[in-house]
Amino acid sequence: MKRNIIASLLALCAMAGQAQESQNSSSAPLDSVIIEGVVVNMPDGLHLQLIREGEYEEQKIMVKGGKFRVAVLPKSEEDIFRLFHYASSATIYAKSGGRVKVYGDGNHAIRYWNIDSETFDQKENNAYNQFAKEHVPDYYDLTDKSSLAYEKRSDDSLTEEEREKATAEDRALQEKIKAIKPKYYAALADFMKDRPYSHRMLCEMYEMAPYFRTSGVIDKVREIIKKFPQEVMNHPYVEKMKPWITNELVKVGEQMQDYTLFDRKGKKHHLSEFKGKYTLIEFTSRFCGPCMAIKPTLESLYQKHKEKLELIAVSQDPEQFWMEDENQASYHEWNDHERGVNPSAAYGVTAIPTFVLVDPNGKVLNIGTASGGFFESFLKIIPDEELEKFIKELHNHK
Repeated sequence: MKRNIIASLLALCAMAGQAQESQNSSSAPLDSVIIEGVVVNMPDGLHLQLIREGEYEEQKIMVKGGKFRVAVLPKSEEDIFRLFHYASSATIYAKSGGRVKVYGDGNHAIRYWNIDSETFDQKENNAYNQFAKEHVPDYYDLTDKSSLAYEKRSDDSLTEEEREKATAEDRALQEKIKAIKPKYYAALADFMKDRPYSHRMLCEMYEMAPYFRTSGVIDKVREIIKKFPQEVMNHPYVEKMKPWITNELVKVGEQMQDYTLFDRKGKKHHLSEFKGKYTLIEFTSRFCGPCMAIKPTLESLYQKHKEKLELIAVSQDPEQFWMEDENQASYHEWNDHERGVNPSAAYGVTAIPTFVLVDPNGKVLNIGTASGGFFESFLKIIPDEELEKFIKELHNHK
């Protein structure tokens, strides 16, 4: 009797699975977006995640026999989806009632998988990927390897040791990518000036905004933005690009550029309000591992030297996340309601944490990162054994 019940339950489960599979294929509503994939070098049973842009709810898709298939009801004439493999993603542009073909290879990052759909934006997206592969192959290879390592960092099927190895590999690759980004963005700007406006162009321009000046492409960027349709000019990405186009970079030896910022109680502050003391400004984020790693050392530094040093952490996080941060410091933590866009542009922040040291008269003494030698010069002005030890350990792990 018991065996018969179990057998019946198993049969019902199988029927339910078949019904679900059917719902995701032939019985899907006529206006559904059908996404079909063929993948190699990936195990059966692996789950990908599909998320519509602007939403957080994910739909899991199982790879079976090197294939997957899913039907999604559209919410507009053309939708944008992110197909995730662990922490990395590919962008899918799909029309209502259309079909999307995905060709994936587990030996390459999902960001570079080939995706075919009838949309203009998908074709442009593929053209950008092909451009990187053919014209900046060193950047393509490094970002491909880095994305694969990043995926492994969140792969629960791997051992902790394997994930730690992938994390170290990704960090090393990121340093190489950072060095080559100006070259890539200079080539990309030449490529984009001959392309029509697309969603990928908007995303690329937003990503490269901090490098407009260091890549020497500021004039080309201004020409490219002229292609943007009027309805896009109020997009948040465009708003956040504007300071990088209009703000002049503050250079070492010049007077500091001042900005209005706010503490968590909403009180206004200015970067310049501590004249008469040395001021250390940190551009930081609670989601940045190195930023969190150095925070206890900065806390100790401030407590020991606050008679002659003020420390201001300028958050790059959305205000709501910054307000919810429970790991608050005793030094000053401020936000400008816009993720530090204007001060970041003025001080040329392309990586975090970035530090700015200002002397008691408001002159900028140095701008840089902890791994880039910033604190070696800082320690000559304000010696601190704990900070010196932290910096030595940081360089030993590079």
